[in-house]
Amino acid sequence: MDKSQIAELHKLPVEEKLQLVQELWDDIARDNSLESISKEHKEILDQRIAKINSGEGTFRPWSEVKAKYKK
Repeated sequence: MDKSQIAELHKLPVEEKLQLVQELWDDIARDNSLESISKEHKEILDQRIAKINSGEGTFRPWSEVKAKYKK
């Protein structure tokens, strides 16, 4: 992708950018299966997904997370 194509992407409305990002992530996920990560990382991800699915997962607003790590 050349600079002019990237410049055109910057002109897209936010909703279209988000859609493009989602499509790119989906494409990456199809190409790189969870088998490419370590067993330990997969276990951690599986535990977190299970918590979310059971309703036990906790979330923080992005602004709170960002503020914590900017300190």
